[in-house]
Amino acid sequence: MSDYSDGPGKEYSDDEVMDPAFRLEQATAGEIECRHLYLQVFEQSEYRSKKWHSLPADQWPLLASIFADRIVMYPIYTNPHTQRYLKPKHGRFHTLVYKDDVGYDLPENEEDARQEIDSRLAWRLFRDDCRYGLGLDEGLEPLWRNLGLLSDVDTLVVRKRGASEVVDRTVFLSQDEVNRFRLAFGRITRSGRDLIRSSKSGAVRNDLLAKLNPEKFPRIVRDDGQEKLVRVRLDRSHGINATSRAERKTSVKVVREQLDTLASEAPQDLMLLHAEIERVTLSKMIEKYESMLTKKTLNEDHWQNFFEQNIFILTMVFARPVRLLHTQFHAKGSSLDGSGAQVGDFLFAERGQSLAVVEIKKPTSQLMLRSPYRNSEVYGPAAELSGAVTQVLYQQSAMQSHWLFHQGRTELKESRPDAIRCVVIAGKTPVEEAQCRSFELFRNACKNVEVVTFDELLAKLKLLRDLLTPTAPETDKIPF
Repeated sequence: MSDYSDGPGKEYSDDEVMDPAFRLEQATAGEIECRHLYLQVFEQSEYRSKKWHSLPADQWPLLASIFADRIVMYPIYTNPHTQRYLKPKHGRFHTLVYKDDVGYDLPENEEDARQEIDSRLAWRLFRDDCRYGLGLDEGLEPLWRNLGLLSDVDTLVVRKRGASEVVDRTVFLSQDEVNRFRLAFGRITRSGRDLIRSSKSGAVRNDLLAKLNPEKFPRIVRDDGQEKLVRVRLDRSHGINATSRAERKTSVKVVREQLDTLASEAPQDLMLLHAEIERVTLSKMIEKYESMLTKKTLNEDHWQNFFEQNIFILTMVFARPVRLLHTQFHAKGSSLDGSGAQVGDFLFAERGQSLAVVEIKKPTSQLMLRSPYRNSEVYGPAAELSGAVTQVLYQQSAMQSHWLFHQGRTELKESRPDAIRCVVIAGKTPVEEAQCRSFELFRNACKNVEVVTFDELLAKLKLLRDLLTPTAPETDKIPF
């Protein structure tokens, strides 16, 4: 819904109010230009059941303010069917800021604003769909709840770099630190589920298998800690109070202490669970990738940000193990992150002494010219592709020429400039047969540069997911 100029008396159904419209306004904060995104809100009809009316547009709440270098959110609940409708999502933190420091162009309409927010917010840290009121991912609830114990704070800022600190009424956290908490919370949850599963299996073993075949299945003695954990997990719906919080702390301690025991008792279950989590994570990554490929308005900064958050995708380009050394590095200058020219997107170190430079373009980048050369079936490379190849070769040359400036860096102490691989990720594989053949001939002739398309990376991810998905084994028939 993009038209928010409702006529008088227009009614909405229960389903329609779940897909609100938005209003975008140009604004300034101080002297800084921004865009304000407002959310359509509804009230239920007094006379007709299951019918709703929209409030006037000037009464819609401000959902987010979009700046070139940050997104300021005011997270709220957006389901009109609940009692908490329009209330703040994160307790005392009414304002949530994600500071990416990139310098994006400001959107010009509501749809562009929603796509801008969706692509810029760090994946798996934020709710990036405006229809659901934005805010932190649900899995990070323990983070903001406990930060709320600090006195006199109402704003939470997540920034790409910087130490954790409290300034006035604002809490500052780095993106890496928030991501570490997300991973830690996930591990605690998985460990708790493993322990619950093991405890349930133990109950069946002790109360049934031990009776049917005591020699093969002797009873297992469980300690109070495991039983207590199960009880706490099953009673979590009773609400949060001081006692339950203390019990949950005990539960976490029990999980950590029993990890070795669980690995010994049910190693296959733990491995299967871990593999399933990896497959789900990979599927979410593929879903995000495919969604971004459908958005033709995304620029190189959007893709740079996406690959920074999902470095694993870029590592699939290489045959040998690699590790990321730097993003937005300076190949020419006094240091990798100092001022200078020739800024590269990603610098990797391969196993051994080799380096690799990866340059990111866009899926919409033109790879081959639209017209054949001299009316034949031969197509030349487009300016975007040939320019990208030349650019990455220049970065390679600049790194080698200025190695004396770089070799003192700690991350480069085991590397050498003798062999620097170059990779360009751009465009999509041409569909037309003659263009596709010319493209293959051109990139195979690029001796020092490997050209990879965005759809090829997606195909690699899907192939990996298929390989990780086990086939269903044949079950043995049980006689009755």
